[in-house]
Parts: sequence; structure tokens; C-alpha cells
Amino acid sequence: MANDAALIFAYYTKMILQLWVLLLATFASVTSTPGCISRSYTDGTVCVCNSTYCDDIVPLGSIPLGYAAVYRSDINGARMDKANVQQKTKADGVIVELDPSTLYQEIIGFGAAFTDSSGYNIKSLPKDAQDLLLKQRFSSDGTEYNLGRVPMASTDFSTTQYSYDDVEGDLDLKNFSLAKEDFDYKIPLIKQAMSLQQSNGGVKFFAAPWAPPGWMKTNGKMEGGGYLLGEPDGPYYVTWANYFVKFFEAYLAEGIGFWAVTPQNEPNTGHHPNYAWQTLGFNASTESDFVRDHLGPTLKTSPASTDVIIIGMDDNRFLLPDWADVMFADPAVSSYVSGIAVHWYEDEIVNPNILSTTHDRHPEKFLLATEACNGWLDVQGKGVRLGFFFRAERYAHSIIEDLDNWVAGWVDWNMALDTQGGFTWAGNYVDAPIVVDGEEFYKQPMYYAMAHFSKFLKPGSRRAAVKLPTNPGLPKQGVFVLGAVMADGRRYVTICNKNNTDDVTISISEKAIDGVYTTVEVPAHSIVTVIWNKY
Repeated sequence: MANDAALIFAYYTKMILQLWVLLLATFASVTSTPGCISRSYTDGTVCVCNSTYCDDIVPLGSIPLGYAAVYRSDINGARMDKANVQQKTKADGVIVELDPSTLYQEIIGFGAAFTDSSGYNIKSLPKDAQDLLLKQRFSSDGTEYNLGRVPMASTDFSTTQYSYDDVEGDLDLKNFSLAKEDFDYKIPLIKQAMSLQQSNGGVKFFAAPWAPPGWMKTNGKMEGGGYLLGEPDGPYYVTWANYFVKFFEAYLAEGIGFWAVTPQNEPNTGHHPNYAWQTLGFNASTESDFVRDHLGPTLKTSPASTDVIIIGMDDNRFLLPDWADVMFADPAVSSYVSGIAVHWYEDEIVNPNILSTTHDRHPEKFLLATEACNGWLDVQGKGVRLGFFFRAERYAHSIIEDLDNWVAGWVDWNMALDTQGGFTWAGNYVDAPIVVDGEEFYKQPMYYAMAHFSKFLKPGSRRAAVKLPTNPGLPKQGVFVLGAVMADGRRYVTICNKNNTDDVTISISEKAIDGVYTTVEVPAHSIVTVIWNKY
């Protein structure tokens, strides 16, 4: 009996040890994502967060030797799900080769805008939920944004129109002051973002005006097309430049400094008399004149703004390359303007090669995507569509397309909206990656699409060349690939498959490294990111 008991004990001990080894091996290759609490809607699923819980994105951490980290989001509910995949000596399927010896632009970063509507919606949540939402945006638990766009006064995503000096004729700006909305909806959230972002060198903030006070415009009001009153060398142009400096001084008094500013949000809309919300008209020549004669030199007069760089245009890419050509033809203008800002609206009808053309003509200037949102057209389904994965794919496709054409970063529009897509005094309802609903907020597929890029492509990362197959190869349309070398030297590839039925098996290799392949399945309607160590 004693011998039998000993044998039984030895047998079960061996079994337990084998099971333990198996578990350790399993966890060496697969890491579960802290659970998304999913909720289904007509268009798909969202991840629900509240005061006590929100799913975090699994950190990259160290990657075991011989493995690659793979993050996956898809139409079936995967949301940045992470696994460590063992690399192989032979390839399966299509081979995609990363060439880290051929590098392009350095990444500036990713982010979103601190609109009044975003602040209002976030502040409507219980305090613990507010904190969790901002952590999901700026901390290592989430997307790790490092860029923040800050409107100067009101936009279409405000409760009403307001400026910082509504006293008519106050050319000396004696009555300039920040608005209640700055102190309620922008500054507190900006400060919290600053405290949360510790991994990307802090948050870089850039400002943009939608319109000057109405009394400074030819149409007498902030909304609708119009121009600054008077001649380009007259007092209204001088005052408008001083208004920028006053803004930077007021924010610096609150402990917030700025990296950059654009002279005007979507200046091309200011030529349309019946434009539906705040705007001011410039073309490439008049914006250049304003920068050279007023804004550029005036920013240099104050410690609060002397180091603030100017980014030109801030409008849709169909205006390129002409806008950049005009600005940078004048050496004085070029000395003040560091780059060109582009929006994504109407991208479907404008070839992205126009971005590369702009870079090729002005290689010393950067390109930055500064606004994007889904749901802005009736044909898309105006406003919010909860859980709609197609909108995540549009984000991923746009980011890949932009970065593959020399854009150095990508900034979303509203940080959070309500379930209608507001508030917006102008009725311009759109969608957002985070939607606030009562005491909960929902992380849409768009949120995770952004994370595939912002989580890993930190400042100092560089886009790298990717060699794609031709025959046999990828489906003719719908598969998009981005390669990069991360700031820490690790290798990065993201693939977006927008096809309805074509699943793709891809083996990723690195140029000059023989016999090492990371094979991944990239199903229809999915986004897959693969990261591995430098050899």
C-alpha cells in the first residue's frame, strides 16, 4: 500500500508539473486582453466603461526571443487583443518585407481636440469615470496621445458663438479675456492630460482659431464667410495678430504652454458667404501676407509665444501643393512656417500622392493631419453610429495612407461626444471614438484603430520602407500596409484589410534577416499590428 501511495503521489506530482509547464508556455505566447465589456448595437459592438471599470490596452512590454507581439482588432469584436506569436523559418502565404535601412519622416505624434463639446461631455460623467476616460486617452493604459488641438474661442462644437473680446471697436484688446468655457471645459482637462502623459515627452498643444470677433469681419459676425476688415496693413490685421499673443499669454498664466498654431481653421470656407458656422477667409497669398507682416513677427514679441511655431493651411488636401508652393516661395514667410496642416474631408476624391508631391517640393517642412471625423455627411449616416467597424477601418486606412505619403502625425477631431454626435450649436453632428451616455462612456472601434498607431509610434519613430508582393500577392484592393522603426528600435508593421470576404495570410520578414518570418492571419475587416525586436 505504501508503495502504491508513493507511485500515485509521484504520478500526480508529475502531472501537475507538466500542467504547470504547459501553462507557463501558454502564457509566454499569449496574453489576454483585460476584458472589454461589450454591448451590441445595430452597427456593431462597443466597449462599455463606467466609474469603476474600463478595459485597458495590454502594454507591449518585453517581447520574448523568437517571438513577435501581435495586436488585432476586427469586425467580430477583437479590440487590440494581444498575442505573442512564435516566429518561423519558413513563410506561409504572402510575404511582406520591412526594410529598416530605408527610413523616411520622423513621427510627431497622434491626438485629438479639446473642444467645448468634448469637455462638456467628459465633465458630465461622474468624476471617477472622467478620470478613466482621460487615462484611456493619454496614459499608458490607453492610446497614449501626445498631441492636443485647442480651439481659440468657439467652434461649431460649442454651445454658442463667443470670442475673447466682444466689445466692438476694441482694437487695443483692453477687454480681452478667456471665456467661461475655457475654464470649465478646456483648461482642467488639458492640465489633467499633461499630468497623465509621461511616456512621449509630454503633450504638445497646438492652437487654431475659427473666427475673430464678428466686429472684426467684413460680414459683421463670426459665422459665415468674410474677411478681416480694412487693408492688409491696417489696424484690424494688427489687432488680430495681437489677439493670438493675448491667447497664449492667458493660457501660459494658467500653466499651459503651446508648441504650435495655425493661422486659421479651414480658411477656404471663409470665401462662402452662407457658410454655416465660424470661419474667416484666406487664400494662400493672403494667409502668407498675414503671417509675414503680422502673425510671425508679433508672436516673437512675447515670451508666451516666441517659440510657438506656425503650421500653414489647416485645410483639405485638394488645396495642395499650390498652397505650400505659395507660402514657401517667399523666404520671409517660409522662415516663420514650419509645416503644412491637412484635414481628411474629401480625401476619397483627392489622390494621396499630392502629399508626397508637397513633401518632394518642400522636404524641409513637415506635414501634419490635424482634423478627421466620421459621420459628417448624410450619405455616411450623419452623427454617431455605435460600434460601426467600417469607421475604424476608415481611420486606419487614412493614417496608413497619410503616413505612407510623408505625413508625420494624425489628430482626431472631438475627443468625446454624446450619443447624437454633439453638442454642436450649428447642428453639425458627427461621430467620435468615445461616446458619452449618462454615467457611462463607450469606446468605439475607432478608438482601437487609433491605438494601433498612437500606442507604438511615439516621437522619434520613423516610417520605414515596406516591400509588397505583386504576383501572387494581396487582393487587388482593400489591403493597406505601414512599416516603421519605433523610437526604441523595435520593428513595426500594421496591416488593414478592408475587404468583405478576402482573408489574407501574411508572413512578415525583415530585409537582410534570412529565415525569420512572423506569420499572421489578417481576416476581412481587421487591423493587425506586428512588432518584433531588432536583430
